[in-house]
Amino acid sequence: MIIDSHAHIIEHLSGMGARGEVRPVGDGRVRFLDGEEMQVIPREIGGAGFSAEQLLEQMELAHIDRAVLLHGLLYGLQNDYIYECVAKYPDKFKGSGSFDPCIDQAEVVLNRLIHHYGYRILKFELSTGAGMTGLHPDLKVDGEEFERVYAEAKRYGVTVVFDIGSRGMKSFQVEELIRAAIRHPEVKFTLCHLMAPNGTDFEAWRQDMKRLAARENIWFDLTAVPWNIHETYPYPVSLRYVAEAVKLAGTGRLLWGSDVPTLLNMDSYGNLYQYLIDGKICTANGLDDLLYRTSEIVYGK
Repeated sequence: MIIDSHAHIIEHLSGMGARGEVRPVGDGRVRFLDGEEMQVIPREIGGAGFSAEQLLEQMELAHIDRAVLLHGLLYGLQNDYIYECVAKYPDKFKGSGSFDPCIDQAEVVLNRLIHHYGYRILKFELSTGAGMTGLHPDLKVDGEEFERVYAEAKRYGVTVVFDIGSRGMKSFQVEELIRAAIRHPEVKFTLCHLMAPNGTDFEAWRQDMKRLAARENIWFDLTAVPWNIHETYPYPVSLRYVAEAVKLAGTGRLLWGSDVPTLLNMDSYGNLYQYLIDGKICTANGLDDLLYRTSEIVYGK
């Protein structure tokens, strides 16, 4: 069994971030309002979106059984599309909701995500370059905007997922996340990308990881670690960080994800998890935790 705990589907690229709107310009590329372009979807897949059917095709090729569909503000929020695709492929996908907690009707939207869509995962992209702190520089994960989220998460068993970006960004809110986790011990938190280490920050990363791992209601996804470190397969530097995370948090607090489709620009889907198998950083039982069992605990079966 392999579950991709951090995948994306995109009905139509329509994102927003620190550099303004994100416009698709063809062949899987987007242009930001400052003129910079980025290859979001591999050229051979191309287009202005990445459908559920395209993801399922890639999953079959890579022998991946199921996927958790998360949101990225770079792509545009996909609440309705994810809801429709989970209803269409319930054995393959588990969905999440997302919204901007600073909007005037935040309470109404939150209620709808939980009660109409039935989402029990809420994902918030905070990273400054492609997330909410690029729009709201003063937004804090322990601030009042998120308190209503945590209250509803406790009430309805919702897992709250954060991408806090990388060290040096306004979004990199380790202290704030620890305070939120202490204040709300009944809420499950998932922190994406293993805090986006860059390959040169091991000791600073380790100290943060040690403090976060002390909070038993925080889990960590292993998504896109090689992407942030900028290395090629078999990702030896990434393995060093993951191995240390295993020591500090245990395999039962770690879950693998891919961050497709963008990561398909870097390597094959299969290699994005195969390095964990080849790296022999934990027992076979621990590997089952990383590849599916922890995901079922945090996000449900």
